[in-house]
Order: sequence, then C-alpha cells, then structure tokens
Amino acid sequence: MNFSVDRIPPPPPFLKRQDDELKLNTNLAALKVSLSVVCLVAYHRGSGEKCFACTGTIVECEGAAGDDGKFEATILTSASLFHSYRDPSQITVEVHLSDGSSYEGEVSAFDLHYNIATVKFKPDKPPQKACLKWIDDSMSLQPDNDHTMVEANFFNLCPGDKVIALARVQDHHHQLLVSSGDFSIYCCELDCQELLMTTCEITTHFIGGPLINWDGEVIGINFFWKGQTPFLPINIAFRCLDHLNKKRSVPHPWLGMEFINLYAADVVTLEEIVQLFPLVCKGVIVEEVTEESSADRAEIQPNDVIIKCDREVVSCSLKFFGMIWDKVGKSMELEVMRAGVCGPLKLAILADDLLPDSYNSWPI
Repeated sequence: MNFSVDRIPPPPPFLKRQDDELKLNTNLAALKVSLSVVCLVAYHRGSGEKCFACTGTIVECEGAAGDDGKFEATILTSASLFHSYRDPSQITVEVHLSDGSSYEGEVSAFDLHYNIATVKFKPDKPPQKACLKWIDDSMSLQPDNDHTMVEANFFNLCPGDKVIALARVQDHHHQLLVSSGDFSIYCCELDCQELLMTTCEITTHFIGGPLINWDGEVIGINFFWKGQTPFLPINIAFRCLDHLNKKRSVPHPWLGMEFINLYAADVVTLEEIVQLFPLVCKGVIVEEVTEESSADRAEIQPNDVIIKCDREVVSCSLKFFGMIWDKVGKSMELEVMRAGVCGPLKLAILADDLLPDSYNSWPI
C-alpha cells in the first residue's frame, strides 16, 4: 500500500540568505567586544561552596598597580553575584577571561537598588575594555513633524531594532554565548522602572553580561526573569559606576509615580493624545501616582504627558531619569499636557530620597 506524505518544502533561498547574514552580523558584533566579556564565579568564603556564576564586562583598566607591577581592571556586573548573602564580604570571586586565564577578584562597590556591582582584579597585562554607548529610546509619534536630533554620542534604540546578549560560561573552554533578539516595547514585570526589554532568549549565565548593538557597543546590562530578558540601560549603569567611584553611593530620586515612553501607551490612549495635542510628538505618560507622594502633592495625575523638566524637553523616559538623577531634595518644574486643559500645566515637584526598605526587589 502506498501512502502519500505531505513534505514541507525547504525555505526559499532568500530566507536562508537572510538568516546567514543575521548570524554573520551577530557574530561580527560579538567579536568586537568578546575579549571584554568575562565569567565570574562566587564561592562562599568559609566553606568554599560555589554560590553563583554570571557574566561581567571589563569597562576600566588603570596602569600597573603597586609594587607587583600588575594592572587593575574594573568589571561591571550584577549584584546577583552575591545575592545568596547580600553581603560581598561573604564571598570570594574568580574571574575567567576569554584566553582561559583566571584571576582572583574582589567586589569593590555595589548598589542593591539597581542590582549592579563592580569587581576589581589585577591581570598581568591590560585587558580589552568594552566600548560603552548611551542609548536614546525616544521615538516620535509624528516623524514628519519631529525635527529633534539624537545627540551624537547616543545610540537611538527603537522597538524592533536588533540587539545581542552575551555571556561567558565556566567550562574548560570559557565559551562565549551569544543570543540575538529585538528591542521590545513591552514593560518588564520587575520593580525597577528603568529596565527595558528585549526578546533575546537567555539563561542565568547571561545575568550581569552586556547587551550590545551591531557595532559591538555595550548599551545595557542583562538580567533574567521568568523567560523575560530585561536590561538596565548603560546610561543608568554608567552613572551608578561614576557615583560609586567618586562618592561610594548612588542617588535614588523618587517622585512617586510610574511612567512610560509616550509611544508605548495603548492605541486608544495614543489616539486621544494625538487628537488633543497634535503638536506633542514625544514625552512620557504617567501611568500611576502613589498617594501622599511628591507627585501626588504636585497634583500630577494618571495620563498626564510630561513634555518638559526645568524647561528642558523630555524626549523619552531615559532622558527624564537623567534629568532627575541629581535632584534628590531639590524642586523641579514639570510641564505636562492634560486632557481638558488648554496648554501645558507647570507643576513644581520635589524629588524625595528613596529609603533602603523601598529599594527594588530582585528575585535573582
């Protein structure tokens, strides 16, 4: 008896060419930064038991340190490295480089609110430092009417843009892991409001590792949560690193409201905004206001569109975070557009200092 079997035809040649080109471009971008990507392994200082392994990125290297003639390099990673103890003095750290060499590292600074840490180690020769690139996540609702320019030292990241997550694992090859995906419009379920999302498929090995663009520039630090791939923009991470180096602490301004990029609002809200404010192309939209917070006292309301802060245009959420970064204890003037009100409202708001018991919660 003869059976007829329906065979799935092979993909058209042009699709295979597209896949091959994507893989090639991904690999070429990864190679530009791969020597800066390290594996970090934490062990309990007393028992020697392995606690956690993740990835980090070499971001700084100073000249020969001390009498030993070695260099001192700084790795940017996640504080998940010592998550089991929440105290880096309880662990020792092994740093595994791409060439197979290993060094003893030490957690030099950390911030539990943003879940980042720095690890210092002394290599025999200066390692390659990664190139960091701040991102601008603005996107106009009306591109034809928008004449603002992205600053030259920023990388404009829009939903759908290709990004690449990197990791290095602790095996005898110290293998580099690569996962490509897209920048996503969706919000992350974790507490940290500054996190953005990608569709890169990763494992816990990628935690603390770099997210890069196709030029091999580091644009974020990867985290992991229930199959999601959130990342902390390098804008925030670098500011944390700078404050940790200079002041040993990081400011945590709190306004008491949650907001997202204007373009990320649902289509019903967007249509209403376009009809009410046809000249508003960019900004952030308020989703929620905490009772008795600074935002509540300033009479900010859900669905308000923030377009300026201290007379400077708010083009995206990341820019707004940057504007309020050093404003703890200081008053700011926000300009908001509100349904039923002709023209912008000017509201004064005070940035509170977030207390440690209100820091972001990180599951891993």
